[in-house]
Amino acid sequence: MTATFQSFVGVDLHKCTVTLTAVDAGGEIKRLKISTKSTGKIEEWLRGLPGPAWMAVEACPFVEWFIDRFRACVERIDIADATELANRRGKRRKTDFNDSLDIAVRLSRDECPLGFIADEELMQLRKLGRHWRHLSRLLSRTKHSMKSLLNAANLRGPKFDGAGAQRWLLSDGELLKTVQRQAFADYTDVVMLAERQRERLRREIVFATRSPRFAPIVSLLTSVPGIGPIWAAIIAAEIGPFDRFPNADALEFWAGMTADMKESAGRTTSGNITKAGSVTLRWALCQAAVTLCQCDARQEATRQRLIGRIGKPRANVAMGRRLLRILYAMIRDGKAFERGPAIDRTAVANKTRLGKKKVA
Repeated sequence: MTATFQSFVGVDLHKCTVTLTAVDAGGEIKRLKISTKSTGKIEEWLRGLPGPAWMAVEACPFVEWFIDRFRACVERIDIADATELANRRGKRRKTDFNDSLDIAVRLSRDECPLGFIADEELMQLRKLGRHWRHLSRLLSRTKHSMKSLLNAANLRGPKFDGAGAQRWLLSDGELLKTVQRQAFADYTDVVMLAERQRERLRREIVFATRSPRFAPIVSLLTSVPGIGPIWAAIIAAEIGPFDRFPNADALEFWAGMTADMKESAGRTTSGNITKAGSVTLRWALCQAAVTLCQCDARQEATRQRLIGRIGKPRANVAMGRRLLRILYAMIRDGKAFERGPAIDRTAVANKTRLGKKKVA
């Protein structure tokens, strides 16, 4: 593959500066370190290289603009896997020039570990899903603040949605002191605005998942109780093509849901998950897994066993990891989810309520 290219460009990108190192077929090295605002000079430098050129950018959170801006300046552009590069480099002096040169040399040898670049349609769906997560977190934090404010005043308060909070504020707002009442009104405005934005966003996500590209996979994912169109869209967009992973272990590692193994004095211990992948994907998986456990007795039994061993937070993460492996098998085999015995949620709620009365 490398024989078809005349220049190999490694890029070490930062927020304010970017370092580019090019290695041509004859081994000659060219370097450029410049501000990220000087896009015209970067384009001129890239177009001045012997073509065709192959460029790889070390993965970082703000790499998208660079790829979009300079995709047309080279024959091929890729993302270099930063984690795998660090493992292969070992201990050495780390500088911007050394990092970019290492990527360029590995490209010329066809040894550079490469990541996945989402196309425009997939990237737009990802952005919709990530915006949904940000709005959901904003709603959750705001409602928690409203509940804390009412607890401090020893009040039960309303159902915490925008309309219910607005009605309660008009009818019973005088029970709060002036400052508390104004704070509650501000929180209500935030909730109502976020709910309107989420409704608009929900329609956009649902409409995007009806395309021929996403409709089949979303249909399979929504066969899992607890995964609706929004969760399915987020999971499908964050993972992309499932077939780019050879097995479920590779997908689990990419998602950052594998345990970080630590070895010392001949003993190996399992730590927290690596969190190397998309935080939005992990959030969606864990939320969907908890909802699944509320509907499926078999999954809930597994979760309860894990809670007894490792506690609820870690058990929820473990169920998210389990759900990810189930989803991979479903997409690989093209089969819908096989649901276990259903849980009567009304009976469970009544039993819980009866237990609280006995304690009282």
